[in-house]
Amino acid sequence: SRQCVVVRERSEGGPLHHHHRIMTFSYHNVRAVRHLHKTGDVPLPPFLPNYASWPGWLQVTYNYLIGCHIGHLLDFSVALLCYYIFFVWTNTFEQASTWQLGWVSRVVAFNLVCEFTIYGFWHWFMYASEYARGNLKSKKFNKNNQYEENGPVGMFSSTSGHLQREVFLTTLGWLQSSAYQCVMMWLWASGRVPFYADFWSTPSKSIALLMFVTYFREFHFYWCHRMMHPWWNRKNGLAQGDIGAVLYRYVHSWHHKSYNPGPWSGLAMHPVEHFLYYTCTLLPLIIPSHPMHFLYPKFHADIAPIGGHDGYGEPGGNGDFHWLHHAKFECNYGVPLINFDRLFGTWQDCPPIAKQTTTTATTTAAIPATKTEHKKKK
Repeated sequence: SRQCVVVRERSEGGPLHHHHRIMTFSYHNVRAVRHLHKTGDVPLPPFLPNYASWPGWLQVTYNYLIGCHIGHLLDFSVALLCYYIFFVWTNTFEQASTWQLGWVSRVVAFNLVCEFTIYGFWHWFMYASEYARGNLKSKKFNKNNQYEENGPVGMFSSTSGHLQREVFLTTLGWLQSSAYQCVMMWLWASGRVPFYADFWSTPSKSIALLMFVTYFREFHFYWCHRMMHPWWNRKNGLAQGDIGAVLYRYVHSWHHKSYNPGPWSGLAMHPVEHFLYYTCTLLPLIIPSHPMHFLYPKFHADIAPIGGHDGYGEPGGNGDFHWLHHAKFECNYGVPLINFDRLFGTWQDCPPIAKQTTTTATTTAAIPATKTEHKKKK
C-alpha cells in the first residue's frame, strides 16, 4: 500500500461544483484560483446566488439539463472556432475532397496550437506559476509533487521524467485526433459520407444531437475505460477470457503510470488507447450530421480530461473521484454525470475531510502493479 495525503474541501454546493466533477476547467476556476491566492480561503460568491436554497429536484434538473453543458463551454468554444476556420472562413473544406499536404498540415497545426496553449496554460497555472507556490498548495490531493521533489516545476520536462512522458503521449493523442478530423473532412468533402452544412436547417435535430454529445461522451468513456481494466483478475490472460486484463497490462497501464496525475496526464495514453478513446467522435458515420456534431465530441475528448487530472480540489478541477481511481485502480471508472460505478458497486468517495485539515488515507495504489507488469512486458 501507498500512503497518500488527501486534502478535500467541504463544498458549499452549487452548479459550478457539479461542473467540476465532470472533468474539465473553466474561467471560473481561473478566477477562483486567483481569488484564493490573494485572499486565502475566502470563497467566491456562487455563480447562482440562490442555488443552495433550491429544492433538490430543481438542482438535479438544472445540473442534468443545463449545468453539465455549461461546464464544457471551453471544449465547445474551441470546436466552434475550428468549424469557422476550416468550414466557413477559408476554403479548406473544399480542398479536403482530395488528400493534399496543405490542408492536412493546417488542420494538424491548429490542433497542436490548441494542445500546447490549453494544456500548457493549465499546467503552468497549477504547477509552475506563483499560484502553485501559494495557497493553492493546500488544495492538492497528494502533497507530493510528481514532477520535482525540490525546486520549481518546468513547463515540458522534469527530473522525475513524468512530465516529458506525459507531454509526448498527449501530443500523440492530439495527432491521432487530428487524423480523425482529417478523415472525417475528407469523407464529407468527397461525398463518401452524407452530412448537412446548414445547422439551422433542422434546428431541433441539430440542438438535440449537440446536447446528446455531453451524455454520450460520458457513456462512451465509462465503457471504453472499463473494458481496459481487468474484468475478473489482473493476473488473468486471454486463456481466461479476460481481455481487460490483457489490455490493461499492455495498453492502459501506460496511463496509470501517472498514479499522482497532473494536467498533462489526461491524454497520456498508449496509441491503441487513443484510437479506442476517440471512437466517441464517430456517430456522424451512422447519423447524417453537421460538422459540429463531430468537432464538439472531438474537442470535448481532447480538452475535458485536463481538469479531472490536475490533482487539485476546488478551485482546481476537483476531479477527486478520478484522482482516487489513479490511486486505487479498481474504483470510479466513470464520472458522476452518468454514474455506472454506483450501479455496479465500484463507486468510492474521497473521505470528507474538513476544510484546512489533512489526513492520511491508506490506498491500494495502481503504480506497484503497473511497474511489475511493465517489467514483465519487457
